[in-house]
Amino acid sequence: MPLPATWLTIDTAVTAKRALAVCLLLAFWCWETWQPFRGRLEGRWRHACQNLVMALANTLILGLLFVSVTLAVIEWTQHNGSGLLHAGPMPYAIRFVLGLLLLDLWMYVWHRANHAIPLLWRFHRMHHSDRRVDVTTATRFHLGEHVGASLLRLGLIPLAGLDVWQLVAYDTLVLAVTQFHHADISIGRLDAWLRWVIVTPHMHKVHHSDWARETNSNYATVFSIWDRLFGSFRIRPDPRTLVYGLNEFAAPRWQTVWGMLQTPFVATPSPSVPHRTQKAETGTHDAGHAQQRV
Repeated sequence: MPLPATWLTIDTAVTAKRALAVCLLLAFWCWETWQPFRGRLEGRWRHACQNLVMALANTLILGLLFVSVTLAVIEWTQHNGSGLLHAGPMPYAIRFVLGLLLLDLWMYVWHRANHAIPLLWRFHRMHHSDRRVDVTTATRFHLGEHVGASLLRLGLIPLAGLDVWQLVAYDTLVLAVTQFHHADISIGRLDAWLRWVIVTPHMHKVHHSDWARETNSNYATVFSIWDRLFGSFRIRPDPRTLVYGLNEFAAPRWQTVWGMLQTPFVATPSPSVPHRTQKAETGTHDAGHAQQRV
């Protein structure tokens, strides 16, 4: 029995989204190879393979678990006119944009919760344990974190009144922007202008700092406005002074696929890299405080 035309159209859109993700990954990989911001090219293949193995496994499992049920929830939502976006008449274009903003606001809340709630942090810290942030870091998430986000999204869809095209469009934006701001690149002075609208490489690099005050900032995924509105925006004038990762997971074994899978389920290890003293921290970090609200 053939699938309904709507499903075929959605399937085509999802295939196009995945193709775009691969193309962007290759483009940013070439950019950061040709002109790396941090200048570290050794070990890139091993690092990339470990991160991408995790990403591929996650994509396959999540597709099996959530694609059909998500489409069913969307169909029920639209059939019943449920959710905030259907509370009153409005042009579809406005509803579409509001849906994207609601999804991005939700991603901000979810990301911030992953830093604030200990159980969620156990899974999210696998992403932050990467000692060398590049475009493949955008794909480095534990399956447990993805499952939690996907389950909560099933509740968000009828609550907000989202349709399938809002989800496809937003997920495509997330793929493009997260690969962009994780990539080991610099866009120079344009970064300061662009981060008034979207999350940029220099802005997100601060979020991957090994210093907790910087790790717990810049939670936005696509639009940077949320960090400015909720007081979590921070910038470092010279991102080259940043040190990435989590000292507790600096040992090479935590960077392997098996080590990444274990990360949520182990007690926090003793730091493999000594924590910097407060004097050292203030020397490198306070330089950014005067401009952290730029």
